Amino acid sequence: MKLDAKFYGEIRKVKDDSIVPDDEYVVFLAKDNAFADAIHYYRDRCVELGADQEHLDSVNRMIDRLNEWRDANPDKLKVPDAKGEKLLA
Repeated sequence: MKLDAKFYGEIRKVKDDSIVPDDEYVVFLAKDNAFADAIHYYRDRCVELGADQEHLDSVNRMIDRLNEWRDANPDKLKVPDAKGEKLLA
């Protein structure tokens, strides 16, 4: 089952260039104000679950890149919505 009804495409892992199946990923956009807050909870939860330091470092770098992009693009930031989308069932 495809998890993400709003986006589609081919997602690949950087480490081995393998394709991630549709039933294993969801997409959030940098402009999404809810995601910008939620990613911090994700990082904290990774710590609680015992994720390795390499993963935690990668999440922290992603948060830094996310914040840099958001600071440079304040006109693109928005409340998430699905109005007008052709959502997959």
